[in-house]
Amino acid sequence: MGHTGEGDSVRLPRRSVLAGLGGFGAVGTAGCISTDQGIELDSDPERLIFEGFREAGVEPPVETTIYSNAETNGRKRWAQLVKRELDSTDLFTVEFETLEWTSYIDLVNNMAANEENALVCLGFIGGWDPHQYVYPGFHSDSFAPTGLNINHYENERVDDLIDEGVATVDGDERVEIYEELQELLVEESPLSFVRAPEEIVTYRADAIEGFRTYPVPGDEYKSIYAPTLGTYTELTTGATELVGDAGTEIDSYDPVQTADDVSYMVTGLVYEQLLEIDFDGSVRPLLATDWRRIDETTWRFDLRKDVRFHTGEPFTAADVRATLERYEGTPSERDVYNWYESAEILGDHEIEISLRKPYGPLETAIAQVPILPEAVADGTHDISKRPVGTGPYAFKKHEPATLWRLVANEDHWHDGSNGVPATPPIETVTMRIITDSSARRGALEAGDIHLTTGLPNESLETFEADDAFVVDRTTGAAVDFLGYPSYLEPFSNPKVRRGIGQLIPRERIIEDAFHGAGTAAYTPISPMHERFVDPEFEARIVDEYFS
Repeated sequence: MGHTGEGDSVRLPRRSVLAGLGGFGAVGTAGCISTDQGIELDSDPERLIFEGFREAGVEPPVETTIYSNAETNGRKRWAQLVKRELDSTDLFTVEFETLEWTSYIDLVNNMAANEENALVCLGFIGGWDPHQYVYPGFHSDSFAPTGLNINHYENERVDDLIDEGVATVDGDERVEIYEELQELLVEESPLSFVRAPEEIVTYRADAIEGFRTYPVPGDEYKSIYAPTLGTYTELTTGATELVGDAGTEIDSYDPVQTADDVSYMVTGLVYEQLLEIDFDGSVRPLLATDWRRIDETTWRFDLRKDVRFHTGEPFTAADVRATLERYEGTPSERDVYNWYESAEILGDHEIEISLRKPYGPLETAIAQVPILPEAVADGTHDISKRPVGTGPYAFKKHEPATLWRLVANEDHWHDGSNGVPATPPIETVTMRIITDSSARRGALEAGDIHLTTGLPNESLETFEADDAFVVDRTTGAAVDFLGYPSYLEPFSNPKVRRGIGQLIPRERIIEDAFHGAGTAAYTPISPMHERFVDPEFEARIVDEYFS
């Protein structure tokens, strides 16, 4: 999750001293309720919070501190808006602090173990399956610091639903499971969900045609050439090189070592997977032409023929098995070994994959595993020096801290069907490494780059008003949230957490902190997953828990 940065150790907040309190008092003017202590309760959320205080046996005002990392202006601003909302009640006294990223993530990862009295502002980056949103943050097997369950939330029914959802293959049954799970998480509110961010790419209208923004971070350049998705991009100026940007240095070329979105992004046109996820979340063939479920734990894949790696070596089922088994013992082991048991090669272009147990999101998981040549697994090819895949572009050059360059793969397998030309119209793709957002903006305005994947939100309105540019935006695969110290009273009471969640000014946060970028989030799964967060379901949740 989040941003990167450096920092020092900082002072941690003091703990609240909480005493007992009495009951409700008389109804005041304008529908207010006054407690026996003279606390004014002006709204239903405040009354719910006060009821939670009473059940927890604590007396307002409760002291706490809300934290944000120092590097992200939008996150700082929305933390301040939540502080203001809580301070406007008679129930809380809230301090605000920012930490450099390293110190901040250390606080977050250890807040439960240290029983820190901290509210934290963060976000989950998910993917194309609901399991990626709910397991990391809410399952009792995923406690921080090794997982993302930052407040060590435990609920047996939540665990059961998460386990049931990931083991269920039938799509309609999965929808029912995840709807029940989401409603339970809203009711319990171990986190309050605030905003679904957008993925945004800004490009020069006079230079680029056909580009589409992909919803999942790490695949920003997918639409440069995606033949199975019926999408490709052209340069309209007669140029043969597209120049874009990357926001940080490239960490690794190797999928089993990669932990950052930029490294995935720059290699996304180099590698291909067995399956591919379309812009709407549907599964498409890529290196596999057909696939089917044989039984609860067995899947068979027919592989594309006449495919070659950039080294010239043919692609076969042996490469698939070697790729999957190479994940064992690596930092990315769980990406595969959560579900993979073994693979049987049935022929050069047919493979049967056996699973450890029934696994509902198998197709999505397979679509996240780039296939490498067997020579990488046996050590013949050193991928740390040259990434090699079967993709439409091949690696050309990496100048650290300066640029990343790819060239069109003239031997790519695509035959010109599906409305996409047989070879990529853009011969060279160069990504300049530009870490400063103002420098990115200047490079785009000067025409030094054709597109940028990382303008600050405050710049978007200016570019949207200028016909020389296109701001292409779509709801992304992430959810921002407010995290609670649910291991401490009164935050251990769900009514307190749910009441705070009702007070969060989501629309104002989107407008003031993010300049209109994003949509209000009420559930843990991004609304880009319309099947699992359809408008009718979301409207019912809002009406029942937030109105």
